[in-house]
Amino acid sequence: METEPNTAFHALYGIADPEERLAAYHAGLAEPPLDLSVAENVLLYGSLDEHVFRHTEIGENDIRYKTPYGVPELRARVAELLSRTMSHDIRPTDVYATAGVSAALECLAFTLEEAGELAPGDRVLLPAPSWQGFKWSFGQRPGLKCVFAPLRERGDAFQLTLRDLQNAYRTAYSPPKLLVLTNPNNPLGVNYDESLLEEIYTWALEETPMHVISDEIYAHSQLTTAAPRFTSALALRATARHPDRVHVVWGLGKDFGISGFRVGFVVSRSAVVRAAMEGGHERKTMSWFTPLDSLKNVVVGKLFEHRSGEPSWYPSQLMHEAYPQALTESHRIVRRALLDGDVPYVATGNSAQFFFLDLRAFLDRAPDATSPALFPEIDPREERLRAYLQTTAKVQLLPGQTLSCPDPGYFRLCFTAFEAKQVADAATRIAEALHALPEGERR
Repeated sequence: METEPNTAFHALYGIADPEERLAAYHAGLAEPPLDLSVAENVLLYGSLDEHVFRHTEIGENDIRYKTPYGVPELRARVAELLSRTMSHDIRPTDVYATAGVSAALECLAFTLEEAGELAPGDRVLLPAPSWQGFKWSFGQRPGLKCVFAPLRERGDAFQLTLRDLQNAYRTAYSPPKLLVLTNPNNPLGVNYDESLLEEIYTWALEETPMHVISDEIYAHSQLTTAAPRFTSALALRATARHPDRVHVVWGLGKDFGISGFRVGFVVSRSAVVRAAMEGGHERKTMSWFTPLDSLKNVVVGKLFEHRSGEPSWYPSQLMHEAYPQALTESHRIVRRALLDGDVPYVATGNSAQFFFLDLRAFLDRAPDATSPALFPEIDPREERLRAYLQTTAKVQLLPGQTLSCPDPGYFRLCFTAFEAKQVADAATRIAEALHALPEGERR
């Protein structure tokens, strides 16, 4: 590994988000590794370039103020797409745009606090491993505290159970007021079974005072062989009985692969949420602080518009046909490279955009790094293995403990971050580096 002054590392430690810390670190390297740590998606860029970006022009009307939570036409088109995806009749008035899904989560937290359903210091219950950004979306400004229900491998996969959530709920410092599930899961990619979701939502909504947020940002990231199939929170019977306490967030960053645009949506039938998102007498809309700006309205509007003469509506065709096929093919190529290299990973019925590598067998075999630890807050063995793969395989993976994984040795690999051949080549290098480690080295 290249050697940097310790002072440079101290500056990096000040970056809380692990993906942003890695990006800042890579910017200082002469030859940065292939970064498969960040959840990005390039699989659809060619189609987006052909159908959207080449046809996007900015006019005088497009530089004027627009509705902060999305113009009516856009909200109607998003509702149309999500109604099909989520098997639920979503009205345009249920959909509110924000500057990204992180902002959508924060808007919901502030809204529920204003309504008296939450208060700063209240607990948020989440399964772990889990996306690291929840800690800042809920904690940094709303002042909520995340409580994780640790999941460990059962059989050949991490399995969420109602009992895991109930145990974490009962043992929390104070009973959580909000439950957050990511479906499909990040970093596992798994779709939660409908019967499990009904069981969990029935408990949360009928035996506790909790609201539930379902983060469905990967809703369209479905392999053609996915099992179980995706079930939205909006399609549940438990939600139908308590529609005012279930809220969904979705965005364009992962499924459509335009993460840099920061476009997210709150989907809710709660009167409280709708009033806060729309604003009113002496109150600005929550989206006013994180708006969908005018230029985003133009580009995203072009993406979602109906065009005469086309055989099918482009976003629906892209999300329900072209994208699952492209995702499945990329997954097949990278999976083959991992299998050929004997690199173990957690098996799930759907992967979304990830392989969650199980490298526990190599934890005690990685040599000491020549530079200070980039992630001193995680298990030092996991950090040494990350650094070794970066140096030897020229690949950057995201350590599982940065995602609140309860056990060390797991790493998230995003197989959509680059074209499949590049990722497969990286998987081969990972395999070669792992199997070059001495068997006898133990710590």
